Amino acid sequence: MSLFGKQEAVSEDMYIKGQKQMMMMPKDQMMAKVMELSKMCTCPSCPTYNECAKNSLESMYCNHGTSFHCISENKGCLCPTCPVAKIQGLTHQSFCMMGNEKTQRFNEMLKGK
Repeated sequence: MSLFGKQEAVSEDMYIKGQKQMMMMPKDQMMAKVMELSKMCTCPSCPTYNECAKNSLESMYCNHGTSFHCISENKGCLCPTCPVAKIQGLTHQSFCMMGNEKTQRFNEMLKGK
């Protein structure tokens, strides 16, 4: 339901279906799935990833959102080639700077894209 009382249809792509499945999992199973995906994460190989992010143990920006305080300059993006993006059906990129998939989708919705 929208802010104006109208129900809006949301197409259920691979990402939405996967998120719904994750939400139905017990917390320990959900955390195990995130850990499994984090082993495939290519963030540490990205040109934008820096020493601060490494020292802060940041990664999986597609899941966790923007870099807390380390990344402020885009030097290239590997998100489209990341196996996590493919498995989760992610359609965005530059998660370390732009926010996770959920945030970017919500921002697009607000902008009317």
